[in-house]
Amino acid sequence: MYDNSLPEKRLFSRASVECELSVNPVNMSMIPATVINISASGIYCVSSRSIGELSRVNIVLRINGGEEIPARSVVIREEELADGSYGVGLFFTRIAEEGRRIIIEYTSDIESTG
Repeated sequence: MYDNSLPEKRLFSRASVECELSVNPVNMSMIPATVINISASGIYCVSSRSIGELSRVNIVLRINGGEEIPARSVVIREEELADGSYGVGLFFTRIAEEGRRIIIEYTSDIESTG
């Protein structure tokens, strides 16, 4: 049986959100996605199309209508959901420190008020 009482091992706090995300896989057209949760190290989102595990993607994230945060990511997890959409875990491989700072502040604000 799996022990779910182990402490969280994430380096950055993760916050549940819903914001828009554009994912641009190499050799594919732009895919709109909805962010489910985010941290300064990555994103879990839902997409209407499969991207493929270990695919490299360029993304653009916008938090609360603020400035665009571009980043490069790799798909570390992908699962087909019951409705035919795909849950996709993205790990940032390149993101500007300013973008990471914005995400850290955003997730910290949610954590302190939630």
